[in-house]
Amino acid sequence: MPKRGPAGLFFEECRRNFTQTGALLPSSRALARAITSHIAPGDSPRRILEAGAGTGVFTTEIVRRMGPFDYLDVYEINTVFADHLEETLRENPILRGAAGRIVIHRRDVLDLPADAIYDRIVSGLPLNNFDPECVRTILESFLVHLAPGGILSYFEYVLVRSLKQLVSVGAERARLRKVGEITSEYVSRFQVHSDAVLLNLPPAVARHLVKPMGVKLPAASSARPLQPATAVD
Repeated sequence: MPKRGPAGLFFEECRRNFTQTGALLPSSRALARAITSHIAPGDSPRRILEAGAGTGVFTTEIVRRMGPFDYLDVYEINTVFADHLEETLRENPILRGAAGRIVIHRRDVLDLPADAIYDRIVSGLPLNNFDPECVRTILESFLVHLAPGGILSYFEYVLVRSLKQLVSVGAERARLRKVGEITSEYVSRFQVHSDAVLLNLPPAVARHLVKPMGVKLPAASSARPLQPATAVD
C-alpha cells in the first residue's frame, strides 16, 4: 500500500476526528511563513514551543528559522500525527539537522511543566472547535509560559466563525460567539500585528501577541485535557 503523504494523512485524520484537526487540509507554506515570521536566528539560545503540530508544516518552517542554539518542544496529542512527526524528524534533512534540539511530546499542551518558559510559542490548535472556557485556559496557559517580551503566534480562518454563527442555532451559536469574545479580548490586549494569508484554504490571518515586559499575569486556570466542543457544525 502506498505511503500516505501529509495531505492524505491530514484528510484521513480530519474524517476520523475533525475536532482535533479543525480543517480539511494542512496549512499552506504561505501560512507557515506568516505564523513563524517572529522567529529568526539570534545569538542567544531561545526555547520555542509548538502546540498542535499536525503533519509538521509549521514545524519545518520553525526549524528553518531557528538559530544554532535554539531548542524546540513540539506538543502533539494525536498519536497518528505524532508518529508522522517522529518519522519526518528522521527523514527530512531540515528537521534531521536539528534533531538533537527538537523534542516531540505526545501529550496535552496543558500539561506543560510549571517552570517551562518559552521565548516564542506557535499554536496550530483549532480554537474554534473548543468550549469557550477551554479556549481561555489555553490562551492563559500560553501567556503564563511565555517569557516577558515573548511572542505567541496563532491563526484563525477568515470569517469562518462568523459564517458558522449565521448558520448555527442555540447552544452552538452561543458557543461560537463566546469563543469570539474571548479571542478578541486577548487580541485587543496583546496583539502587535497580524498577517492576512490569502494563499491558504480557507484564507487565514496569523495573529502575533506579545507578553508585556514587567507585567505579571495571573496563573493559568486549572489545567484540564483539551476537550472539543460538544457540538460543532
